Amino acid sequence: MDLDQIANIAEISAAALVIVSLIYVAIQIKQNTKATQLSTTQAFIDTFSKVIVHIVVDKEFRDIYWRGLKGLSNLHGSETAAFAAFFMHTFRAWESYYFQSQAGALDDRLWGGFKVQLCDVFGYPGVREIWSARHHQLSEEFREFVENEIAGAESKPLYVFQEAQT
Repeated sequence: MDLDQIANIAEISAAALVIVSLIYVAIQIKQNTKATQLSTTQAFIDTFSKVIVHIVVDKEFRDIYWRGLKGLSNLHGSETAAFAAFFMHTFRAWESYYFQSQAGALDDRLWGGFKVQLCDVFGYPGVREIWSARHHQLSEEFREFVENEIAGAESKPLYVFQEAQT
């Protein structure tokens, strides 16, 4: 075997090692992306749970929430502020979910559920009133998404068992 043949074998071996290295890096990136997505998903679930627990735990706010869904005219003074603050916090959470979904960090299946929930919440007069009064505080892209895909979409009541009675 002469020097040229050894050089060719070394060159082919180096090229093969580069290909193997690239495949390894691609696998690592894919695994890291999946781990990041799962971590992001869990963080969003935790954030949304903290929003919802406020309704469950705080009886006084639960009453404000219930009346506020039907329209802001059912609230007085600081109740309106509490309801508005709650929904602005909730809209901010949905805005974050939207952007994370667009970036591929939030699983589309999970985002689909959040999107349906946003649509259902948007069916309540009080929520639409808060949106109308405060949507300018949210990003233009999210506002366009809500106006184009959520505001006119079919919604279903969130609380089907008691809604007709109260």
